[in-house]
Amino acid sequence: MWLIGNGLAFLALAQPPQELPKIPPLSTLEAEVANGLEPRVLTLDECLAMSMEHQPRIQAAMASLRAARAAHSGIHSLRGLAKLSPDLGIRKSQSDHGLAVANAVLRQETEDTRYAVRRAYFTVIYAEAQAERLRRLAEILEKGNKKTSPNVWLDDTFGISSRLRMTLTKTRSNLAIAEVGRLKARYLLLEEMGGKRAIGFLPEPAEKTLPKPIINITLDELESLMGEHRGERILAREGVAIANLEAEAQRRSLPFKFISNSFASFTSNNATPVPTPERGGEYRPGAINLEMPPNFGGPKRYRVERAEALADRAELTDETTTNLTNLEARVAFLTLREIERRILADKASIAEVRMIFLRASQSSLSSQDGMVLGQAVEILVDYEELRLKHVLIASELMRETCGALEIPFEPRQPDPSIPAR
Repeated sequence: MWLIGNGLAFLALAQPPQELPKIPPLSTLEAEVANGLEPRVLTLDECLAMSMEHQPRIQAAMASLRAARAAHSGIHSLRGLAKLSPDLGIRKSQSDHGLAVANAVLRQETEDTRYAVRRAYFTVIYAEAQAERLRRLAEILEKGNKKTSPNVWLDDTFGISSRLRMTLTKTRSNLAIAEVGRLKARYLLLEEMGGKRAIGFLPEPAEKTLPKPIINITLDELESLMGEHRGERILAREGVAIANLEAEAQRRSLPFKFISNSFASFTSNNATPVPTPERGGEYRPGAINLEMPPNFGGPKRYRVERAEALADRAELTDETTTNLTNLEARVAFLTLREIERRILADKASIAEVRMIFLRASQSSLSSQDGMVLGQAVEILVDYEELRLKHVLIASELMRETCGALEIPFEPRQPDPSIPAR
């Protein structure tokens, strides 16, 4: 009696399928924001090549390098009375280090841009894969929402119909996020390549699936490559040399001068923060920046004392930069290992959930599949996100070593759980 009574109660509470509100097609939104930009399909290598030519940040770093070369040539070309200056040899040595600083800034900016382009490119592919899966899921659920199950009492007793309706609502919301997110990522890719004015079209990735990075490196190897090649580490080392030379230049300066120019009055040598501080969920300290005034004032004793103190500060800048970049390397390496372990853990069930999704998309939705379909799709979505994180951490490792580490990417076959339209 209880079972019959509750079955009737479930039937009374069962809601008829509701007419779903129409969401404007994505093409309408694309036309609204495209502002005359036509799509163009490009490979990742083509996007990277265009960014090297058009990215303003790289152009700015190249301009700084030209300025450093001019300053270097200017100091080395001094003749006449200037050769009598007691610190001329030191200024020439400092200019050599200053040129190395400008080259390091350009190399690091180049790799930072490569990373940004890869990140945006892979994010577009990821968002489209997620959107396509959610479109298929919405189609499956909409068909189930429109037809009456032959076993209404059973479906409503176990909440299957209600569960599917709620899953459809969530799916439509997530689909809107994925579709708009993909469009955002395409515009981000455009900006990283150089911007609308320089590029003149909206890039569209040629690849449809995320590649598989082949990463074979130990933590010691990563730290070694980063210590030798990363731009910020070079900046810090060169800063120590420049500051120590400045202390020596002040020792050689004329005692009767009350204002003595520093190397900073000839050229810039400031190191950038490595990395910027974070005070959010994951605390990350900030770096100590290199400091040098354009001139030193006062009697020689105090000018020398100040220059020596700033040289000590430069040593601490180098030390903290080493510590912080090593911390970044360890965090990135541990993140890589975490992703690899999670991918292995998920592989045991991923084939099964793909089969459920494929079966539901190719035939009528059974009550059994309906009970687990939403969870199966969540597993597929999480797995695709892990793949995205895998290619992004590979890109990050290349950035941290300033391109010294080259990670190959192998293409993957399309997801078999998403049949071609």
